[in-house]
Amino acid sequence: MSLSLTATAETGPKVFGNISVGALNDEKDFEAEAYELEFGIKGVYELETTRVVYQLLMDVADAANADEDIDGEDEIHVREASVAFPTRYGSFVIAPRSVSGHFRNIYGGLRKFEYNEPHAFTPASGGKLFEQPDEGQNVLAYVSPNWNGFQFVGATLQINEDNDEDNDVIAARALYWGDNWNVGIGRVSVDQKVGPPGADDNYNRDSIGFAYNIENLELGGVYEINSDRFGGDDSDVFGLAAKYRFGQGWSTSLGYFDKDYDDDDTGTDDSLIVLNVKKQLEEKVSLWAEVGEYDEGQDNIAVGVNVEF
Repeated sequence: MSLSLTATAETGPKVFGNISVGALNDEKDFEAEAYELEFGIKGVYELETTRVVYQLLMDVADAANADEDIDGEDEIHVREASVAFPTRYGSFVIAPRSVSGHFRNIYGGLRKFEYNEPHAFTPASGGKLFEQPDEGQNVLAYVSPNWNGFQFVGATLQINEDNDEDNDVIAARALYWGDNWNVGIGRVSVDQKVGPPGADDNYNRDSIGFAYNIENLELGGVYEINSDRFGGDDSDVFGLAAKYRFGQGWSTSLGYFDKDYDDDDTGTDDSLIVLNVKKQLEEKVSLWAEVGEYDEGQDNIAVGVNVEF
């Protein structure tokens, strides 16, 4: 889509990013690790009839972690490349690549950990717990206005350009935002043409999640149901997490995640207990240590420093 619009004002561009590095022991070698090396730009154009909000975010952690003698030194991963048009009737989003709003809205109450994150591409679990990705590609989305706390989001994603299907993935979610809590319920439906030959049904992922904050305590939970999985058995996953702030910048987070397959012949049940301790040195600088213990995934001990800008 090519648009020619007359801008009346501009906010930005603003450069931002996050450096998260440390040391990791994950049943392999104990080594220095780049967890996230993100940088990007974002800004807003104020137009006569609407606004244009743009964002570009890249992560070069894979390149930093790659061995010198193998491919990967030039790996620059684009996490976000999006343009949004907020209007009184809602926002319209075009994103060749986007951080998943479905993951952010529904799984947000579990996002209290650094290395053992609650999504499909967490390195330690290898996708053996939650199956919701933290990113999407070729996204066209609509975000409704907020009506007394209620909001609706619908999106289509294209992940295979050669299967004669324009809407490979359809995602929808309903959200409610309270004063110090929120809840969301959603479905992600992957068309059977995306699956292997012979797939008879769409792969559906249903999830419900909540977050609740009271004074120094944060609570969150998610229940995820994966049905008609391509080449695998159906599964249920749930997670609970709590974070408590002690004061003087200290906080600790504790989480428990569990995955059960309906028939363990096609999958391996797994669970995780994860503990994180963090010290906020300044508003954008923090130190942390985290321990993750899995039934099947890789147990790990990670320490790190986060610097935002």
